[in-house]
Amino acid sequence: MKENMQKPTIIGVSTKPLEHLKRVWENPVVWWPLSCVLMLTVVLTYLSELVNKGMWADLSLPIPVVYVVTLIGLVLGIIINAAIYRFIVFLAKGDASFHQLFSAVLFITPVTIIGTIISHLAVILFHVPKDITVTSLNALIRMSGPWHAVLANIDLFIFWNLVLTGLLFIQVGRISPRIAWTIIGVFYILSLIFQYVGAAINISVSWG
Repeated sequence: MKENMQKPTIIGVSTKPLEHLKRVWENPVVWWPLSCVLMLTVVLTYLSELVNKGMWADLSLPIPVVYVVTLIGLVLGIIINAAIYRFIVFLAKGDASFHQLFSAVLFITPVTIIGTIISHLAVILFHVPKDITVTSLNALIRMSGPWHAVLANIDLFIFWNLVLTGLLFIQVGRISPRIAWTIIGVFYILSLIFQYVGAAINISVSWG
């Protein structure tokens, strides 16, 4: 019974991250958080199909194949993410195996998936424009051009995921808080820059 009480949970990692990420370090389970992530991704993919009916209708692949490719891509993305974190932990002289970091990434991934699910539900149920992320600043501040994409990245669930990632480095990666939060800050600033540049390129191409 005591062993069962010490297992991390997805809800626990999101609400009590210090305690539950420590449990991830001690007991890095994979299969059941992976199952939860895959189920959430199926839900998200279905909602994406409803939101983007026109785009899905033009796909050359059968719909079941799209679901399979999406799930495979998700798993590969998580593996790559965990490998990058393992390299960062190594450089920062931390102490975590790939298995521990892979498990931790699985536990924090549902946060961003749930955020996207909420945005899709807002489009379906309340007819919010598809280019608006209801949990971000672009739902409150309307700006055209690349800044619209930047405001979409100033999002409640993105911040939540960043905080959990920082705590992942500290609790699971065993690196210093100063280094962990510096890494998170750099990651976030770079993501804003990439969002701006990517949106600017898309706009220039579409105008061209």
